[in-house]
Amino acid sequence: MIKNDIKKTAMFFIAAAMLFSGFAQGNKGAAALFKFCGDKNYKSPANAEISDAKNQSENLSPNWWKDTAFYHIWVKSFNDSDGDGCGDFKGIEQKLDYIKNNVGCEGIWLSPIFECSGKSKDVPVNMHGYDVTDYYAINDYFGTDQDLEDLINACHARNIKIIFDFVPNHAASTHPWFIDSVNDKNGKKDWYLWSKTALEWKTNMAASSWSKAANGEYYYGAFGWNMTDFNFRNYEVREEMKNIMRFWLNKGFDGARVDAVRYLVENKKSAIDTPETHQWFQEARKEVIDAYPSPKFMVCEAWAEGDRKTLEGYFGTEKSPEFNMVFDFDQGRPCYTSPQFHFDKTDLTIRANPDENRAYGTFLGNHDLYEERLGTRMRNDGKKMKQATALSLLRPTVPFIYYGNELGQKNINFGGDMRLRGPFDWNLAETEIKQPDSVLSLNKTILDIRKTYRDCFTAGKVTKLTPEGVTKYLAYVINGQDNNLLCVYNFSDDAVETVSFKGIKGFTSASCIIGDNDSPALEFNGDKVTVKNLGPCAYRLYVLDKDAQNVFDDETYTAGEHYTPNNDRRALVYPSSEMYVRGTMNGWGGTAMTRKTENGQNIWTCDITLNEGFYEYKFCTNNIAAWGANWGAPDGSNLKFNAQKGTYRFEFNENTGSNDIKKIK
Repeated sequence: MIKNDIKKTAMFFIAAAMLFSGFAQGNKGAAALFKFCGDKNYKSPANAEISDAKNQSENLSPNWWKDTAFYHIWVKSFNDSDGDGCGDFKGIEQKLDYIKNNVGCEGIWLSPIFECSGKSKDVPVNMHGYDVTDYYAINDYFGTDQDLEDLINACHARNIKIIFDFVPNHAASTHPWFIDSVNDKNGKKDWYLWSKTALEWKTNMAASSWSKAANGEYYYGAFGWNMTDFNFRNYEVREEMKNIMRFWLNKGFDGARVDAVRYLVENKKSAIDTPETHQWFQEARKEVIDAYPSPKFMVCEAWAEGDRKTLEGYFGTEKSPEFNMVFDFDQGRPCYTSPQFHFDKTDLTIRANPDENRAYGTFLGNHDLYEERLGTRMRNDGKKMKQATALSLLRPTVPFIYYGNELGQKNINFGGDMRLRGPFDWNLAETEIKQPDSVLSLNKTILDIRKTYRDCFTAGKVTKLTPEGVTKYLAYVINGQDNNLLCVYNFSDDAVETVSFKGIKGFTSASCIIGDNDSPALEFNGDKVTVKNLGPCAYRLYVLDKDAQNVFDDETYTAGEHYTPNNDRRALVYPSSEMYVRGTMNGWGGTAMTRKTENGQNIWTCDITLNEGFYEYKFCTNNIAAWGANWGAPDGSNLKFNAQKGTYRFEFNENTGSNDIKKIK
């Protein structure tokens, strides 16, 4: 019997450095894979010159993106303008005032908009768009070229910046380039990675990274057989991908979010985070992003939780910069787990932007299997949703708000990552717009505050204070050039009359601008500050040594109060009949479980045959994949183990919440 260690562990991306432990051995006879090829003077048939750019934003500061809160839109699900069941560009244009005036964002990130393989207007079908079939054409379900141009112009007219999702690592196996490569036509053979045999390149992105094509050869796809990796040692591929960026930036986009950057270029030792990968992004930064008169930027998805060296490596160096911004996956999850588990889980994860020219993008959730939607994760508990929101937005980083999370919207009742990509709830939005103490109103209030105290949130520094003898409370100071802010949180469900923090000096007074305006003044004594009358699940923001008006007060204090959430517990409570084991980056394979009663306890079991490798798994509750929030680690992360090849029996005890795995053959 293998007992699972349910202590906090990093997500599966922490193990990325181990994914290719047998990589070198599997490369025998594959020397051609690591040789440069193609025409160094290649020009794309769709060649785009920066001098031809139009619809460009004007009067932008060089690092405008550090001052911008971004709204992340899953285009299919946001707003349908023509009633065909699919969100579209015109639908987004209709809601720009909502995005800017009600949410408070002045930037938009569009999920993939290119022509793709898996297309459908039905709600239960993903159409994720990362399986590109034409990088130079938009998905016609979203509208026309003119509709997109109208959207870009409408954004710029409102001083809203807009960025697109770029997927350079792989495209659909139905892309014409790949079909030509299979058939060795039009010079595309070496645009992809080919081998006479299936090499031993193991990844956690797919059950098998090498798949057999109709020509009898094997091709590489880190994300599965249907999404084929490009050969970035081909000079033509390298130039084509830069040209794609120029093509869309020329349309008026202000930047790009770049997908799956860790997997771009393989070498003889590894297929992730290689020097060759960094080299291409340095070229893209120099030749594309920094070459535009209207300042552009790139933000990358380098999913490397708990591995700061790998993550920060994608900034590049001062001499050879890469990304202007990296998504910081470490900072989001503690915003959920601290309120949920009633003590400070932030550890060292509250980080400020590194310097003037680099930034961290932070978020509560996104389209991927990172976290549940806010409403589901916090069980529709208004207090905890707002505390998580405040903890996420009150830090000197660049906020990204996933559509619907500003409302506390919940998952849809569907498996996999599709549960995170459901239709936007416009009825809920209309309700919260009218409520001055709603989650939406708090989002807007904090984003407005970020503009007022720009020096703190754009270039400020963070100092975490030390609570005296307790871990249920959190306080940190954000020091800007002209202002200083103090953030305070009570993660417990109990009111507290007084709590003190050490590590603050030089201040004598404070104005509460978010939180209980009737609470007693802060007391400063030496290196200590004392906060009084904190209500359950409270969150407060103070301006130090300056007078300021309170702008959001939904906190009340009653001595001895214990808060009992009256929330919607339809999600994350009792088990249903499925568990999930990680199969690919964007999907979980559901396996039916059987329920039996032994000695008065309900036991759920299933048998699964696995290949050797590192796996994550979770139990599904009420048909909503729960990421182990009830049936996994106490911090909400997935369960994990290293398997040998064989069949395993998974057992979950409904009564005790425990779980076991045993190898049965």
